[in-house]
Order: sequence, then structure tokens, then C-alpha cells
Amino acid sequence: MAINVGYFFRESLVNFQRNWVMSLGAVITIYLSLLLVGLSFALGFVLTQVVQSVEDKVTIQIFLKDGAESTDVEELQQWLVSDPLVQSVNYTTKEEALEKFKEQMQSSPEIIEQLESNPLPASLDVELKEPRGVSAMAEKIKASDLFLTVADRPDNPEDSLKYGQQVVDKLFAFTRVLRYIMIAFIGMLALVSLIFINNTIRLAIYARRKEIGIMRLVGASNWFIRTPFLMEGILQSLIGASLAILTVVGLQAVVLPRLAEALPFLPVDLAGSAIVQIALVLIGAGMLIGLAGSGFALRRYLKV
Repeated sequence: MAINVGYFFRESLVNFQRNWVMSLGAVITIYLSLLLVGLSFALGFVLTQVVQSVEDKVTIQIFLKDGAESTDVEELQQWLVSDPLVQSVNYTTKEEALEKFKEQMQSSPEIIEQLESNPLPASLDVELKEPRGVSAMAEKIKASDLFLTVADRPDNPEDSLKYGQQVVDKLFAFTRVLRYIMIAFIGMLALVSLIFINNTIRLAIYARRKEIGIMRLVGASNWFIRTPFLMEGILQSLIGASLAILTVVGLQAVVLPRLAEALPFLPVDLAGSAIVQIALVLIGAGMLIGLAGSGFALRRYLKV
């Protein structure tokens, strides 16, 4: 059995070298297909961490109009604290809001210099016990007469509320669109990969047609004739998968640290376990593409 495996492997290498142009084309297209798969998985892992981080920091800001009665503000604050969804409520004055804004805009002092007065409203910052309930709590607030009394934009209450779920929803919408686009590209490249492997195997069958005829005459089994071609398709796919894995690992080592420096407030990291999962998926998908492409070619062009 060991001799047969060695023979099959040598034959697949010979076929790979004979049709190296087509084999190279198949490897490149498989590499691009699997690279997109790997990048989409890596992006999914990173975005999952980012979304969880954003959800953990979800709060609701209620912007108050200038001159709002302190009794109305206190009544709204007490109503919020009494709600079972609310963890705490903090009052931020106009001056405190301006100080926070100045701290955030330290890198752009020209913006601060242009401020002739304090345009920022006071606010109530509502922290929730369960971040996923932010939308339900926001709807409760908008339906409250107390909120409409002190809101800085009572004619458009939605603008008087700011809550992190809006960011999360936009993030999910963006990732959905991005994944659909990547799935379309992956599908097209996978189809091209199958075509390349199919053509490569077909040329190999044609180049060895006389040898295959002799093998038939001496009684070689169908699988003995087919196996080298199957292994050639798998070899092309494994090379493409290996290149894709190395590229994903390289991008992870180069891009993510710089992204983490630029966005220190977000957990943009890829754990070792995630890299292993991505590698296993790429190897499995590569072997599936290789077997499918070579199997189709053998069924169509190799009548044994």
C-alpha cells in the first residue's frame, strides 16, 4: 500500500509539472477564493469582538433643553431609576459636556477655538443592566411625557436620544452587505477554480491517453488509473489553501497591530484558536474544491 501511495504521489507531481501553466492558474484561483473565505472568517471574528465590546458599553443619552426645570429633570431621573432595566442614571451639566468634548478634540484645537459659546446641552446618561434591552428602553423614554417636557428637541424626540444600539445596528448592516459581496466573489472564484482544475485534469488525461490505454490492457483497476488525477486536484488545492493561510496570518500580524494602535478603544484582535479554525476551514474547503473539480473531469473525460 505504501508503494501505491508513493506511486500515486509521484504521478500527480509529474502531471502537475507537465501542465504547469494550467496548474498554476488553478492554484492562483483557488488561492484567491480561499483567501476571501479566510478574510471573511477573520473579519467575522474581529467584528464579533467589536460588537460585543460596543454592546457592553451601550448607554442612553437624553439631551436636555436649556432652561429645563430642575424639578422636571429630577422627576425624569427618578422615573428612570425605578425602571427594572436601568442600572444607574447620571446627570451631566453643559459645562461638563464641554470639558469632555475638549478632551476628545485635543488633536484638533482649531475646532475648540472657533467655539464662541457652549453649544452642548446637559444630559442624563442612562446605564442599563442588560445592554440588549436598549431599544426597548429607548422606546419607553420616547413615549414618556416627562421626557418630552425636558427634551432639547421635543418636536423630534428621536434626535434628543443617543444610544449605542444605533451604532450596533449600523455595524451589523454593514457586515451583512460586506458578507454578501464576499460570498458573491467567493462563489465566482470557486467556479473559476473548478473550471481550471477540470481543464488541467482533462489535459493530463489527454497527454497520457496512450499510457492509460496500456494500463487498461494489463488489467489496472479504475481507481488505480483515477487516483493520480484526484491527487493532482487535491495537490493544487492544498497549495492554494496553504498560500491563503500564510497570507491571512501575515495580514493578521501586520494589519491588526496597527489597527489596534489607531483604534485603542476597540478590541481588534484575532486569537490563536480563531487562526486554527480558519486554517482548518481553508484546508477542508480547498480539498473539497480539488476533489470536485478533478472528480468532474474524470467522470466526463476518463471513461474507465
